[in-house]
Amino acid sequence: MFKDFLVPLLMGDIPSPVVHTACAIAKAWRGRVIALVGVSQAAPIPEAWSYYPAGVYQNMRDCALATTQSMAEAADARLHYEGVPYEIRRSEAFWSTPEEISVEHARYADVTVLGMDTNEHDARHRLFAAVAVGSGRPVLCVPAYKALPADFGHAVVAWKPSREAARALRDALPWLARMRSVDLLSADETSSTAHPLDASLPNYLERHGVQVKQVRRSAAHASAGCVIVDHAIECNADLIVAGAYSRSRLVEQILGGTTRYLLDNAMCPVLFAH
Repeated sequence: MFKDFLVPLLMGDIPSPVVHTACAIAKAWRGRVIALVGVSQAAPIPEAWSYYPAGVYQNMRDCALATTQSMAEAADARLHYEGVPYEIRRSEAFWSTPEEISVEHARYADVTVLGMDTNEHDARHRLFAAVAVGSGRPVLCVPAYKALPADFGHAVVAWKPSREAARALRDALPWLARMRSVDLLSADETSSTAHPLDASLPNYLERHGVQVKQVRRSAAHASAGCVIVDHAIECNADLIVAGAYSRSRLVEQILGGTTRYLLDNAMCPVLFAH
């Protein structure tokens, strides 16, 4: 059951598809939207603080507070007519990065809703990577100009036998149980012939009230991300469920190829979990 949907608004904009999606799913789950507003300022190294004029940090803080207040008022005006319970949460962690601010609050929400607009593309990727890896909560990524429909339509679950995919599937179970139809998609990257799918997973899902259609696609001549996106377009999917992968355990901020492809090319919202 999902109740709290966090929407970080730390990029200076209020993207309509993201807000519309968060409000639509909050209504469906009888939950609430938490709009997180705040300002991130680059903090000088502590050793240099004594060289700055007296009062400079107080002035910076006053400016940040004023900006945060303006952002809060804009978010309140945007959410006021959506007809869903909401909270405007102000962050005063001015010396933290947007990623650190978002992760801190995402840990106390059920789902974080992010937009993948072309504006500030790299910054949005960094924010997604930090929240997906650091929050322990699923992240719903909404593409530009494409909000999630208010009803529960068709979902595509990108499945492979991995920890990330298993976590995404488990986190999405309450959502999948309400979908009209679900495809369990297996994209085989190793050969032109897809391996048979184990019946254990569909049986497990059925016990949780999720009826799935098993779909096998070869990714021998195309990336797994491309196969997933193409199938989602073919079946007019309303939602994709996928694991969030990184290329290196030591550098978690570097997104894996499939994850990055879905972020940049998916035509419908994607629910990720790491």
